[in-house]
Amino acid sequence: MWASDSFAKKGRHVLGQAEQVMLRAGGWQKARMEQQMHEWFGRIPKFIITLAADYCSQCSDLEFCALVEHELYHIAQATDDFGAPKFNKETGQPVLTLRDHDVEEFIGVVRRYGASKEVQELVDAANAPAEVAHIDIARSCGTCMLKLA
Repeated sequence: MWASDSFAKKGRHVLGQAEQVMLRAGGWQKARMEQQMHEWFGRIPKFIITLAADYCSQCSDLEFCALVEHELYHIAQATDDFGAPKFNKETGQPVLTLRDHDVEEFIGVVRRYGASKEVQELVDAANAPAEVAHIDIARSCGTCMLKLA
């Protein structure tokens, strides 16, 4: 979905948001929400990703792909008590859930005390060559292909 612009939260600009659809209402209010979802999507989705249109209209293809992928990473397969992937017993489909960021840390703490295991994994990934080159994104994106035609 598109939002007209970003918003500020905890001192940062939010450019995208993944959320699990939960209609926390009753009666007519719930019926209106369900009707709106059916009109927009033809069904009630399990998750919605909302992006700031003001940012997306002016960012590069690489920045846009990174934002979309970031939001998609928030949607993950749930795990059971043993850490194994969780599946719906009736349908066999994966059970999806929202997940937090891999790493949450302050730069000052890392500077003073060093990197935790999770932060070090992020540093190692940042220091490795990118797995997708800038040009590869434009060639693999359907929207970008339309621009090239």
